[in-house]
Amino acid sequence: MRTDRTPAHRYTRPFDRFPTRSEHEARWTALSRAIAAAAPPTGDPAHKGELTVLGSGIEAAGFTRADERLIREADHVFHCVADPATAVRINAWRPDAYDLSVLYDDAKDRYLTYVQMSEAVLHFVRAGHRVAAVFYGHPGIFVLSSHRAVRIARREGHTAVMRPGISALDVLCADLGVDPSSPGMQTFEASDLLIRDRRIDPGLHLVLWQVGIVGELDYQRAGFTNRHMPVLLDRLEEVYGPDHTVVNYIGARYRGLDPVTAHHTVAALRDPAVQRTVTSASTWYLPPAVAAPADPRALELLGLLRPGQSVVPPEGPLRVIDAYGPRERAALDGFAAFRVPAGFHWQEDTPGARFVLALGEDSALREHYAREPAAAVADWAPPELGTAERALLARREDLAVQAAAKGVHRPAPDSARRLRTLLTRKSRARELLRDGAADWPTLRRDLDAVLAGALYPWTGLYGTPDDGLSLYVLGRATSPPRHRVYVDGWRITAPRYEHGVLHWRAADGGGELRTEFGRDGRRRLIGTVGRREVRLAEYLLPELPPLADLVGGYRSGGVRVDVEPGALGSAPRVRVTVDGEPATAAVVIGPSGFDVDGVTVPFARAVEDVPACLYGEYRLRLPSRPGGGAELRVAKDGVTVDGKPVEHVELTGRHLRWQRGPDLLARADLSLLLDPITLHPMLHGTGRAADGSAFPLLGMVPVSDEAAQHLAERPRFGIPAAPWAQLTALAAGASHDGGLFWWHGWEQSADALRTVQRALWEDGR
Repeated sequence: MRTDRTPAHRYTRPFDRFPTRSEHEARWTALSRAIAAAAPPTGDPAHKGELTVLGSGIEAAGFTRADERLIREADHVFHCVADPATAVRINAWRPDAYDLSVLYDDAKDRYLTYVQMSEAVLHFVRAGHRVAAVFYGHPGIFVLSSHRAVRIARREGHTAVMRPGISALDVLCADLGVDPSSPGMQTFEASDLLIRDRRIDPGLHLVLWQVGIVGELDYQRAGFTNRHMPVLLDRLEEVYGPDHTVVNYIGARYRGLDPVTAHHTVAALRDPAVQRTVTSASTWYLPPAVAAPADPRALELLGLLRPGQSVVPPEGPLRVIDAYGPRERAALDGFAAFRVPAGFHWQEDTPGARFVLALGEDSALREHYAREPAAAVADWAPPELGTAERALLARREDLAVQAAAKGVHRPAPDSARRLRTLLTRKSRARELLRDGAADWPTLRRDLDAVLAGALYPWTGLYGTPDDGLSLYVLGRATSPPRHRVYVDGWRITAPRYEHGVLHWRAADGGGELRTEFGRDGRRRLIGTVGRREVRLAEYLLPELPPLADLVGGYRSGGVRVDVEPGALGSAPRVRVTVDGEPATAAVVIGPSGFDVDGVTVPFARAVEDVPACLYGEYRLRLPSRPGGGAELRVAKDGVTVDGKPVEHVELTGRHLRWQRGPDLLARADLSLLLDPITLHPMLHGTGRAADGSAFPLLGMVPVSDEAAQHLAERPRFGIPAAPWAQLTALAAGASHDGGLFWWHGWEQSADALRTVQRALWEDGR
């Protein structure tokens, strides 16, 4: 049952406070005298005012709630709107408002009117007041006086902002189904098109403004006669011919009415009866007439045209977007197996988002926030607004506010530790995949938080589509993190990663890259490097482990199989022999072993012999000797540290232990392996000093310049030549300081992260 309070009965009674014509005229008389008497402004203003320019939109009284509040709270309000209902709405809110349309007059140059409008608005701004000026449509489109007032106010030291509105172009695109981006759009004021002989591109959408007053510079309250329209039609016929379509468009200002979308030809518009339908509110739209072919050279530079490919000529000037061809059918078929992507972010109700909404509707809060951001946030904040969100909001930066509105999720300490283990140990990630993720309800949100706050899950090698830029990330799951980032082989000195964005300083060329997942599931980095906008996708690792991971000897079924690299310094590759003879078939690697030349070799059948390739002179990285390290010699006849022999050595397979060594490295428990990039031996494990203190231990046999050159010349793993050369140079350089373990960090990060993502997918999250 409806009452007088329901929307259906709103506005059935006159407004309680509404100005009379005589009151309005009296205010204008006083204002005009005050403007005339005011001295020209000089120097900094004694009182700084505020100007807010608003748009009422095309539809009657199409104000946002925030705009309504600005109008209600301003010290003074001016308006110039074309719709009576909008003027009534403003005058009811503000009976003291000034209607700027009083400044129009017959035969008066419109430019003089626009200058007067600006000066009227600026009068109270210069007095230090808050002024709201409302113009119909978008206040910045075909409104000279609004731009003039804003520029002058700013120049004189006042605050001036323009808030967008909905213009005739916006509603035209919506009503006619025009996309300005396809193939592009030109817009001209009709008189300017003719006076300045603007060049029309018939391959683009064309929008002509103010066609109903073409050639008219004054104002006519009774309307215009279209006396100069033939001149405009002559120009259009030169470009398009007489039969091209012209849409006479007038947007609907009132709900319940339809827009005018009358289709004519250029020739038909010469009919006086048709011309009478063109008014001062008319905008003309002309669709493209010709199709612009693609430039092969530009396509090649952008990497969109590969060698051997040719440019397909367009079928017409407009792209066909409503067909059901093979690609569209494929899109429909995709729904059969569709599931919400694991990377989708569901927006929760967050206090940060509510703060943003409050800013839009509370001018006092906005003013406080502009002056004292942290204090304004603190005064507003409910208890659930966390410390991180408060800090983000207090920065008053676009991305920071967005991050706070999105919400900063903090995994519970146990969840954070467990997730770090999952992402740094492939075996634990596979256990999650096997056992399912149902017992961890916050896993998706916890993972999102880690991905936005920790760089180690993004460890990998990334490149642009043209391979013209490479970026290497080696993130650390340590506290504090010790990340390494290289751009085209150059190490960034102080990379920072926070809120899903990788930053570095201008001293290193400057960079800001956002981490995300592409539609194909590949990790990628998007943003800027220096001044260049880039999109870098990860180079994918081989699906199978590299042969270097299998190095060693095996016995199976009475057969001896050895996996070892070629001689150091030679062409880098891993060789497989069966009873001393080179294998003739590819190695097929499985979860528990591998097959070669018809022989199945379980990993468990590895012999205890130390692979000859793991002997060598290792350079160790020691915390007690930053920048210096130590020399470790591993040989059949013994082990030495800095030339001093160690005692009680156990060296079996790929494991090395000792109990008695020099004081700086009295004991050690180490694993030996082969670096898949350089095919040089590496080691890692735990060392202990004479006092029993433990420390992580890394080491590598240095790569010679000659070997590094061989490596750089022979790309592997599908990595392009330039990134591969940079990667091998970094690995070779790091080998002289204990090595980087680059490959293993990359493989661990990529494999573990994809395994966790897969577990979430299979669990329906």
